[in-house]
Amino acid sequence: MHLTRRALAASALALASLTAATGCTYTNAQQTAESYAPGAAAAVTLGTVHVAGLFVATDDEGLASLVARIVNSGDDAVDVQIDGTGDASSLSGTFAVQPATTYDVGPAGEQQVQSSSFGTPAGQVVTMRVSAGGDTQELAVPVLDGTLEQYAQYVPTPTPTSSPTPLVTGSPSATGTRTGSPSASGTSARSATGAPEGDSSETASGSPSDG
Repeated sequence: MHLTRRALAASALALASLTAATGCTYTNAQQTAESYAPGAAAAVTLGTVHVAGLFVATDDEGLASLVARIVNSGDDAVDVQIDGTGDASSLSGTFAVQPATTYDVGPAGEQQVQSSSFGTPAGQVVTMRVSAGGDTQELAVPVLDGTLEQYAQYVPTPTPTSSPTPLVTGSPSATGTRTGSPSASGTSARSATGAPEGDSSETASGSPSDG
């Protein structure tokens, strides 16, 4: 999504205000062992790149999704790299953000980054490194679930598996046809055989009597 420079500045300011209103921005990696009260997301500015709304959405059963909004207010394209560490190492990616562009990472964004083996429960934080334009910063990123309505849309859901369809064959019908055919053939054979024999016997025994 391309925006004017004024719109980008307003967007970045709004994101910063939202982060301040919902909670503190975590930048100390030592906080990863502490419990986190849901309601805030991490944010960082590296040169002309502003990353806000950074959090991990989880269903607490192993599925997790990385969520972030990246704003590039510069005149050049920038590769923004987000690297999870430890349990969040599978939630990593590099995102090519064009100049004067907002780039969303998440289920409804330009790119999805998901894990099926995420073990950190909601309410905790994980350490992630954000890099852009040669600068890198470590952040303590909150892990959130769908308890709060505004985050529920980002929680990944398992892909439904289809149940196997019973195999239906024509064997019983074919067997019935084969069973019926010999029976019909046998009846016909007996009828044809019996009739000539009976007529022949009566004629043979009647001739001497008449004579």
